[in-house]
Amino acid sequence: MLRAAREEFLAHGIRATSAAIARRAGVSHGILFHRFGSKEALFAAAMQSAEQAAGPLVDLRSRGGKGDVRETLVELGELLLDRFFVVIPAQVITWANPNSGKTAKPGKTVNPVKDFKEKGVRGQRQFAQYLRAEARLKRIRDVDPYVVAQTFSGALWFYAFEQVTGARLRGANAAPERGAFVRQLVDFIWGGLQA
Repeated sequence: MLRAAREEFLAHGIRATSAAIARRAGVSHGILFHRFGSKEALFAAAMQSAEQAAGPLVDLRSRGGKGDVRETLVELGELLLDRFFVVIPAQVITWANPNSGKTAKPGKTVNPVKDFKEKGVRGQRQFAQYLRAEARLKRIRDVDPYVVAQTFSGALWFYAFEQVTGARLRGANAAPERGAFVRQLVDFIWGGLQA
């Protein structure tokens, strides 16, 4: 049901009807309301499930001092792109409908935009800690890990946003495919990290 709801909301915004969602999910209209209580609660659950559908990221806490740093960055970049391609459409819809989807069930408040932000901040912090650990081990230069984490994830986010929304920079050539973009980004950043 949540996938059907997410697809309808992404296609039609908050204007998506519960009847269309029920049809897409192959359930009755009544089942939707029994399970979620309101269209707003269904919206919140569907948008939150987009983040969960993206799956877990690599645990960088256990990576310090292990493996090739560049390959870890490539792996992280590919995983982040996979996540961003799921999360960005859900986040755009949620931002476009800021008063919708804040209550999932009576007594339980869910705010998908806040949840996305909090997970992003935690991820940035973990990435910065990984970079600090690698710098202490002299496997990379001692640079501001926050700047590197923001640059890396920001470039990936913008690439995904551009692909999802169809936006293109004026006069820019076609963007490289995902894997090539990640490798080129890691190569670029590596120039500043290399010990």
